[in-house]
Amino acid sequence: MIRPVGFFTELSPGWGLAETGSIKDAVRTSGEPDEESILEYLRKGTGVWSEMSAGPDVLDPEAPDLTGIGSLFTDGVWIWREDLPHYVAKYHLSLPDEFVEHIRALSYEAPPVPETRLIEIATQDLGIGMG
Repeated sequence: MIRPVGFFTELSPGWGLAETGSIKDAVRTSGEPDEESILEYLRKGTGVWSEMSAGPDVLDPEAPDLTGIGSLFTDGVWIWREDLPHYVAKYHLSLPDEFVEHIRALSYEAPPVPETRLIEIATQDLGIGMG
């Protein structure tokens, strides 16, 4: 079973994955000392689903729309939305300790995810039909 990260209540679509609470509760004044490396990891995940969608920055309605908000990335163990790096960079969101430790254990290098695992995530975890 894939582990969702960053699927906050205010963000849509949520893909039916477990929400991780309110994004407002995750905002911090500063990030992890290795935040840039964590951001690179998030940006280099393997795409599971891509869609041409756009939506507001839910914490700053005056900001320009974010693109690809419905797109999903994974490292084979965890799954996140394409807009998660934006929120981590701009608002220094607190991410689950277990996820951050996972990233650090992989030396900030998102592993390649085999096609068989991507299909499993899409069909079993996200319920996407592959017919």
